[in-house]
Amino acid sequence: MMKKWVRQFFVLTFIISIFVVGIPIVSAATPSVQNADFNTPLGYASMNGGTTGGQGGRVEYARTGSQLQQIIDNRSRSSNPDEPLTIYVTDTITLQNSSMDKIEVKNHRGQAHPIRNISIIGQGTSGEFDGIGLRLINAHNVIVQNLNIHHVLTSSGEGTAIEVTEGSRNIWIDHNEFHSEIDGNNNRDLYDGLVDIKRNSEYITVSWNKFENHWKTMLVGHTDSSSLAPDKITYHHNFFHNLNSRVPLIRFADVHMVNNYFKDIRDSAINSRMGARVFVENNYFDNVGSGQTDPTTGHIKTAVGWFYGSPQTGYWNLSGNQYVNTPNSHLTSTTNFVPSYHFNAQSASDAKQAVEQYSGVGVVNR
Repeated sequence: MMKKWVRQFFVLTFIISIFVVGIPIVSAATPSVQNADFNTPLGYASMNGGTTGGQGGRVEYARTGSQLQQIIDNRSRSSNPDEPLTIYVTDTITLQNSSMDKIEVKNHRGQAHPIRNISIIGQGTSGEFDGIGLRLINAHNVIVQNLNIHHVLTSSGEGTAIEVTEGSRNIWIDHNEFHSEIDGNNNRDLYDGLVDIKRNSEYITVSWNKFENHWKTMLVGHTDSSSLAPDKITYHHNFFHNLNSRVPLIRFADVHMVNNYFKDIRDSAINSRMGARVFVENNYFDNVGSGQTDPTTGHIKTAVGWFYGSPQTGYWNLSGNQYVNTPNSHLTSTTNFVPSYHFNAQSASDAKQAVEQYSGVGVVNR
């Protein structure tokens, strides 16, 4: 009788904690989502010591770009420059209320010196970057979460929503929304990438984001020179919608594309070049690719391939993907690469439903 009473007590305590603490619940009608509390990154950002950002440290709030940049710079110059710091963005960051044409997460001593242990998080649904981007320079253990970043013009800067560069590592980009405009915009160079990963950056996870209405979506590696190659990047449970190409463009790196939902990609999606290896696992592709033959490489423009100008192909391992109105009969694996961590992947159809329900801002409780 005592053992039964103890069991009942713990069950009751757990139920109360759900309502009081706010443990997320996935309903019986919803496909199970690994790590549904969204508090810890999966994939490569979980390796190399993990990615915790500013967890457990000081908390600050920023309403303007100038305030946000000042908080970052002050922490870098302080007597405790590695102190964990979480910055909540509570309003709209713009060029007009910022001191520069981008927000830079960097050490004030220059890019040769790392900056560490920072989270930049949108509060509720109020955190927004309108026309201005975020650049991570030799940043280690950084989280960017719950932000709406959009319409970052090349005419007012580099045109990139988030740029991860100069040896940054252990970066988690999670539950954000990125977009510009593609319909009615005939200038594909008006904006650059939405999340670009460059210059020896590694151990990065990009998860539960929405990428929409954009020409050149994002890249991993900006040059055909292997000396600047990034590496070890996971993309999971992202929604890629109404895009033209580079979803993503990959050079040299090992990349895991798992449980993403691609919809209405006009030209081509995963573009693997220059020896890159990508494990394309349990993704849902709906109306992806033009089906035309790339004049440079001879590959059919579709979900996966080698497209455009780089002189060497990359490689892909295809497993468990679902294709709807997407050319795929010619697709076969060209490598057996799989990442060195375990990922409990959903089926492609379950991942599609999970992405529709849980991606973007306003999902995590911040």
